[in-house]
Amino acid sequence: MSRNEHETRPSAPNGCDSGRRGPGRPPEMEECERRERILDAASEVLQQCGYHAASMDRVAQHSGMSKRTLYQMFESKQDLFHTLVSSRLFNFAPDLCHYSDDPVEELTELLMNLGSIILCPDRMSLIRALIAESQQSEDIRHILTSLRAGGKDTALTTWLNCYVQRKHYAVSDISMYSNMLFGMTVGDFMLQNLACASETSVLLQNMRPRFHRAVRIFLAGFAQGCTGP
Repeated sequence: MSRNEHETRPSAPNGCDSGRRGPGRPPEMEECERRERILDAASEVLQQCGYHAASMDRVAQHSGMSKRTLYQMFESKQDLFHTLVSSRLFNFAPDLCHYSDDPVEELTELLMNLGSIILCPDRMSLIRALIAESQQSEDIRHILTSLRAGGKDTALTTWLNCYVQRKHYAVSDISMYSNMLFGMTVGDFMLQNLACASETSVLLQNMRPRFHRAVRIFLAGFAQGCTGP
């Protein structure tokens, strides 16, 4: 999709231009700070205006940067939102869990870290916006599909790989087990949050006992499904 096509979209209704700041960045701002400010603005514009109306002009105005600065850091609108989705939803690093004598407790703690990151209000708002836009935007569908296809180096997959090596298991598709574990723990809480079935505070209170029980069941089944060398 061409840059001009993105920039000629009509303005969105419902006051999505509110909160604009003048263009131009402070010269002393570090590149990483500019990048995070641009991503914050892109997330805000996406949620307020939708993907089609989220032009680079609008993101520049919300971030207080010039459009030239945006194009210096991101090749296109699609590249900008690809980076947003990747960095804010996929590429996060929870607190490191050092291996201990109790893998159930260790894995439970890792899942608690993941849950606290993913279930925070700003991430859930972004997820809702992406779900709504995915039905209308081929760009968003492409971004989510490409990221999902490359999501093999997740925190859970890394932990399971190390666990398999310690146990000398033979596993052909570790990412499949990682997805299963995510679905029965953090993924289940995500669905409850998205459906507004429970308040986030209530979900967080119930996470640890649910995750602990799920991890015990998962590791027991995982051992039975794996074979030795």
